[in-house]
Amino acid sequence: MSETADTPSPIPVRTAAFAAGLGAWVLWSGIVLTGTGLIIINNVIVGGLIAFFAAYTAGWPDGGRLPAIAAPALVVLFGLWTVVAPFVFGVAIERLLWSNVVSGVLVVLLAVGSVYGSWQLTQSATSV
Repeated sequence: MSETADTPSPIPVRTAAFAAGLGAWVLWSGIVLTGTGLIIINNVIVGGLIAFFAAYTAGWPDGGRLPAIAAPALVVLFGLWTVVAPFVFGVAIERLLWSNVVSGVLVVLLAVGSVYGSWQLTQSATSV
């Protein structure tokens, strides 16, 4: 199946959906990996925000009520914070530290793909 001008790219939807799944993992990782301290609260909040905004991007890749790149750009920022947070909070449990680092890097990469795909959607919509 080839893409035509009428067929939008699946890139922002797929990358956002994967990022939402990783956000759900971040949300639960502090508990599953038996973390202690503020990293648990951090991961619940930030993981929930990643999952929410990434799912929003998957549902409305053209932006919906928000500008098209707003939600995926927020996911990029939350992904970057996920990478940095274990170092800020001094997490001593290596499996949780590396879970955050790897998950955060993957979220950032996927969200950058969503930003690019959403930007392409808005460019194709304005050129029509």
